[in-house]
Amino acid sequence: MELTNERKGQATLTKDLQRLWYDLFMCDSLSLEEIAKLKREASTRGIYPDLEHYYLNREELMNYDLERVCKLIELWHDKSILYDRYNPKKLITDYMFSGLDTNGIFLHFEGFMKTIEILGTKEQKEKWLPKCLTLQAIGCYCQTEIGHGSDVQGLETTATYDVTAKEFVIHSPTVSSIKFWPGGLGKLSNHAVVQAQLYVKDKHYGVQTFIVPIRDEDHLPLEGIHVGDIGTKFGFNAEDNGFVKFTNIRIPRENLLSRYCQVSEDGTFTKESDNAIKLAYGNMLYLRLNIFFGRSVQFSRLATIGIRYSIVRRQFKDAETGEERQILDYQTQQYRLFPLLGISYAIRLAWVELQKLYSSFEAQAADGKQPLALLKDLHTLASCLKPLVTWRMRRFGEYVKQCCGGHGFLNVSGIHRIIKSEEGLVTAEGTNLVITQQTGRVLLGEAGKLAQGKRLEGITAFLNDHYNNTRKASNYSSINEIIVGAFESRVAFYLDYASKKFQKLIGEGIPMQTVWNEKVQQDFIDLSIYFADAFMLRTAFRQLEENKFVTSETKPVVEKCMQVYAIYCILEEMPSFLVTDFFSSEDIDNLREVFREDLKFVRKNALAIVDGFGYTDDELCSVLGSYDGDVYNKLISIVRKNPLNKSNTLPGYFEYIKPLRAKI
Repeated sequence: MELTNERKGQATLTKDLQRLWYDLFMCDSLSLEEIAKLKREASTRGIYPDLEHYYLNREELMNYDLERVCKLIELWHDKSILYDRYNPKKLITDYMFSGLDTNGIFLHFEGFMKTIEILGTKEQKEKWLPKCLTLQAIGCYCQTEIGHGSDVQGLETTATYDVTAKEFVIHSPTVSSIKFWPGGLGKLSNHAVVQAQLYVKDKHYGVQTFIVPIRDEDHLPLEGIHVGDIGTKFGFNAEDNGFVKFTNIRIPRENLLSRYCQVSEDGTFTKESDNAIKLAYGNMLYLRLNIFFGRSVQFSRLATIGIRYSIVRRQFKDAETGEERQILDYQTQQYRLFPLLGISYAIRLAWVELQKLYSSFEAQAADGKQPLALLKDLHTLASCLKPLVTWRMRRFGEYVKQCCGGHGFLNVSGIHRIIKSEEGLVTAEGTNLVITQQTGRVLLGEAGKLAQGKRLEGITAFLNDHYNNTRKASNYSSINEIIVGAFESRVAFYLDYASKKFQKLIGEGIPMQTVWNEKVQQDFIDLSIYFADAFMLRTAFRQLEENKFVTSETKPVVEKCMQVYAIYCILEEMPSFLVTDFFSSEDIDNLREVFREDLKFVRKNALAIVDGFGYTDDELCSVLGSYDGDVYNKLISIVRKNPLNKSNTLPGYFEYIKPLRAKI
């Protein structure tokens, strides 16, 4: 009833926002009805989870999830879109599962296959990709070891070329060299792409990538392979993250992925160029950028659950009307929930430009070119954007849980599944605290260029106007310009501060490694996140003006949502903005007033906005976020299905409580 009343007069806006949301996901060729039809078909096929799956134990969950994923792959096969990555129907159905507690088979497609695509020769791709598509070869991406993760050059697994046998010998020489954490390795995969230190004729050639069989036709571990699952985790427990120890495993010479480097039969090592290793890094960038984009899905899911429930839920009587107030009318709820709407759209709009960058890199690399400038920009962005959104997700996920009160603590709220799945992404595909330093080092280099009077290009070009040139909010005419200017000025200020601090300490004779690791490391991590926020917001606001899919109806709504997110960040991180002297006290007061007005605007349209994300109840799998708002009836219905309620007594009651009563 609450949601029905709130939806009156909002149907057109909801439809317009749905159109924009999918258009920004490269699905503009599909009508909304076609998208809805595809989702209905997925539901009919049993691809979505149901609420009762929250009661499954891990083994049951893995089996249940594998069944659903196989049904999804069957749907892709039936529609001839199994590996047509950019087909809109593939994007929509893939999107249904984005970021949720799903099976490692997705890493087969996006990790194993993608690595072969990037690093394999034409002959290797012709041999392996058909096997991958038919699941004859199911693979995982085997880089991380017990002792090394982000430090790829520190990996200990070895690949030694045997000239006589014309084979590589893959070996785990120490306990710390055991591969540990790869998704899909524990039970699912029969192959792995393995990163190992290459040795040929006692000479070391660095980390290279090999295709290594790990299970036979009966899916049993091959001789010399000790492989298994690493156990339960904070989240992703339907996925079999695994370990593997290699004991002198022999593989054919042809299993070295050889697009950029080769070992001939006689043991001669050659590489295409000194940049081969850098270009091979493209797959890791792809995975990190996908994590960035996928958070738009998760933020918007959380926002949908939190906002719908906050409209349904009423607490405390209004002094004037005598009726209980919808909790979404309280500023505390709006302050914590509405920024999720803004960051959802900011990610999606920024993704439009990131996708163009990556597609250009991919096309040039495929043509045999060496797009190193693009690679540098992508590396810089991927290494800070992924940490930005995964750290933000931890904060906002907790907010949504709190905003839903005690019911938000239940698994059937759908919130827990998202939060716990997100926990792992802080360390997946590069630990945030490590990879942000990579962006920091790039920015340090840019500061050096600016100090020499050079002009910057590409993603750091904005620093040309800000560096050593203090900007003020009063220099800008619109609120969007003020917001972007504030975030860019913060980057410039802290880059100047951190780089000068670095140079001063180096000038005092302190070793560079000591300066970085003990004196300035946190400064550059903070700077990386500031840079990420500035890039995302600058790009998103530019897309809001230029993107052909943004209409006069949707622009003001998306604009207000992004303003809420940006001003929320400024208010929450005020000290880091005040030191830049960008804002006067009057500017801050004006900003707070804009924020209050934006909250009012978003509150009026909040339900239309979350309905505009287009999630079905099947996709959300949440009692609290259901479309009809019948929260309480659904909640009591699902808890009655709790397996624990099949018995009227507590397990162990007769074994422990009754005997204890007799004793005391």
